[in-house]
Amino acid sequence: MANNIILIASVLTALGVIITTAIKIYKFIRKWEKWVEEQSEHALDNYLSIKRLTIMSHEMPLSERIAAGEKYIKYGGNGEVKHKYEELLTFLPNENKINI
Repeated sequence: MANNIILIASVLTALGVIITTAIKIYKFIRKWEKWVEEQSEHALDNYLSIKRLTIMSHEMPLSERIAAGEKYIKYGGNGEVKHKYEELLTFLPNENKINI
């Protein structure tokens, strides 16, 4: 009888350890996923900021500004910078005529 009680107690203890470990692993994975998502979001924000600066910079060549505008819009950029990109597109044919 005592052996059965000890066996049941050891099985319950083992199950408790397994469940606790599984919960800790789950929480760690969820925390890691949130961190990765946050880092991806920050990277996209930085990427869009760089493209925004390139589009708005008058010192950059028009072709680079337009290429940056295409990528900016592709990744969800809009607003005043998008309008500036559309304005730059109107200058593109004029620049090509001057270079010919």
